[in-house]
Amino acid sequence: MDVEAARRSSHRGRRATPALAVFLVLATFVAALAAAGCGPATATASPSVSAPPSAAVPSATPLDDDDESTATLAPGASFSPGPTGEPLPSSASGATADRLPGEPDPLRTPGVLNPAVTQADIGSTICVSGWTATIRPPSSYTTNLKKQQIVEYGYTDTSTADYEEDHLISLELGGAPTDPRNLWPEPYTAGLSDGRSTSAHIKDGFETQLKKQVCAGSLTLASAQAEIGDHWVHAFYGIAFTTATNSAGPSASAGGPSAGPSSSAGPTALPAALSVKITSLSASVKHGSNATVTAVTVAGSVCTASVTDPSGTISSASGLKPARTVPSTGKVSWTWKVGSSTDPGVATVTIECSHGAASGSAVGTFKIT
Repeated sequence: MDVEAARRSSHRGRRATPALAVFLVLATFVAALAAAGCGPATATASPSVSAPPSAAVPSATPLDDDDESTATLAPGASFSPGPTGEPLPSSASGATADRLPGEPDPLRTPGVLNPAVTQADIGSTICVSGWTATIRPPSSYTTNLKKQQIVEYGYTDTSTADYEEDHLISLELGGAPTDPRNLWPEPYTAGLSDGRSTSAHIKDGFETQLKKQVCAGSLTLASAQAEIGDHWVHAFYGIAFTTATNSAGPSASAGGPSAGPSSSAGPTALPAALSVKITSLSASVKHGSNATVTAVTVAGSVCTASVTDPSGTISSASGLKPARTVPSTGKVSWTWKVGSSTDPGVATVTIECSHGAASGSAVGTFKIT
């Protein structure tokens, strides 16, 4: 009985061997397919891919670098090539002869404004982080324009890599996005004879500095646009103009009214603008505590500081007197005590400086608590 049972068991095992072999072959084949990525979609986990951000909803960034450095192939939501803006009113100071290294040809690149940006709506346009991305032209447009303008400017260096196709009036200060009169090939390497840089990178930083002042309410949009215009190097370094001009503003369109004959035999010398910037100011000061303001301007300038309290009263604090002569560092500071009876609220600091015939001022605010 035991032998017979053993014989039957052995016979069943021999019959099962072919089926087992087929099963093993199929299992090996399926495993090979899975390893090659040909298995069912649920067999392996694929990395998720997030959708690209919409151009109409720019991500929040602390600064809005708006020219070629962040240009992309995709245009902003309102991209429209060609002349679309309003020419910047001509500066009353300076002339073509005053052009410094790093400044554009004012005849070719006078600067053009974006009519959609005004002082009244900066809170919903340039002062909204990422807003410039919605109007920035694509790099295909600016690169083609750069090639064309390098020829027009007569540059001996024709390498596009050596220039930034820059908005003279930057997008973050209300410049026209695509108007060729507001775009020009700005050199990455340019400087004054004394070694001070006037490169595209310097202008980019100046633009951001001015935007911060505009959005903080310490500088008007029109003033910022004037400083970053065709004589931006003069404004940035506080360099006085050497040539008198007789600029009468933008030229009238064809068929417009005549300005009439000139009332003088020659150009009238006008006082040059002096660049004055507040670089440091106490943000919040308690009653009875000290406040400090620091400004930067041309060495040798004579500057005064005044503070208007929240109530409208001009402070008589001794620390604000007398007038001060700016040292060789170009920096001048005042420290004064806020009276214990001064009303709480926002106070205004005004710095006024003069240097020969040139003059300028800067305004800042701080909170009294």
